[in-house]
Amino acid sequence: MVKGIEYLTDIIEKCDDALDRLVTLGMSPNNEKQFERRFSVAEAASMVGRTRNTLYRLGEEIGVSPDKNPATNRIIGYKLEQINKMREHFGTSPRRNNDDKCSVIAVQSFKGGVSKSVTTVYLAQYLALKGYRVLIVDCDSQASATSSFGFVPDTTFDIKHTIARFLEGEEEDLNYAIIETYFPGIDLVPSCLPLYETEFDLFNAVSHAESNEERAEYYNEFANAIATVSDRYDVVLMDSPPSLGMISINILVAANAIIVPTPPSLYDFASTAQYFRMVKRVIAGIAPNKEYDFIKVMPSKVERGKARQIDFLNIMRDQFGNSILKSVFALTSAIPNTASLYQTVYDQKKKDTKVLQMLDTLFSELETEIRRSWPSHELALEEEGVI
Repeated sequence: MVKGIEYLTDIIEKCDDALDRLVTLGMSPNNEKQFERRFSVAEAASMVGRTRNTLYRLGEEIGVSPDKNPATNRIIGYKLEQINKMREHFGTSPRRNNDDKCSVIAVQSFKGGVSKSVTTVYLAQYLALKGYRVLIVDCDSQASATSSFGFVPDTTFDIKHTIARFLEGEEEDLNYAIIETYFPGIDLVPSCLPLYETEFDLFNAVSHAESNEERAEYYNEFANAIATVSDRYDVVLMDSPPSLGMISINILVAANAIIVPTPPSLYDFASTAQYFRMVKRVIAGIAPNKEYDFIKVMPSKVERGKARQIDFLNIMRDQFGNSILKSVFALTSAIPNTASLYQTVYDQKKKDTKVLQMLDTLFSELETEIRRSWPSHELALEEEGVI
């Protein structure tokens, strides 16, 4: 017989060797990963809100021209950075005004496997393509969101690279932890396995607090951290661990909006109902005056071909009413297939039109909810017939 510790040590060593090989082979290119997608002139014109001819003329004025194939001299398309530069030039960027508050959104659920991290990453990429400035704060020690940007978290990062240093009082703001990703418009506060220790640290701090005021301070740690950098962003997305511990409670206090991915099944529905009961109990106890711009249940992993799922989805719609999104995050093989190549559907060169349409329809709903919270967008939403 082999001792459990010895058995686990052997497995861990093999895993570490495999991760090292992946890094060496370039399967996880870290900062070398690049956003290779290019946008046609027609796509760029639509994204900037100007005609093709206007874009061509602008290219001569400010030096923004589409890339060309050096062998054929044919136009390949515009980079996202170029599109954002043109948005700035024409004033068509959708960003919030300085008087609008940063939208801080928790993507949260009790259960794992509901597409929580996938939602965080894909929503961030959708918003970045639209021209928003986005920060992802990966608060889950499993670090799936961090991995999605080409990193092997426990090889690349340790606890000092995470939000933990701010929580421990070693930093005055969160700037030390922010890294640029390969995806223009998205920054990241990474996570790694040791972040789980923060759960115990916060719990111990609350347990030994000598007053209610001191105890309340430990529930506001994440809010304090995000407040130090929120002026740089339009949207901050927090990927939460699949449990209601000290980190998740901190996220609830820091957020001004919540997205709850929920597959249409009895167990997931029951888990979400339990989640809302627990959240109500927690918020009532530590932040009774807390307000949210929106709380939305997002149907995830929906298989439209399965009648029972659709039936249960209708039950969810009846129960949640306006609190559930009209669109769904459909189950598709495209997402895990691209992930195996360290890509997403949004950044791969060859467009998957059907999947992109599904994602854009879903996330445009959430974009509207975000914009509703910004007074500067009220007139534009009225003109668009949204409100």
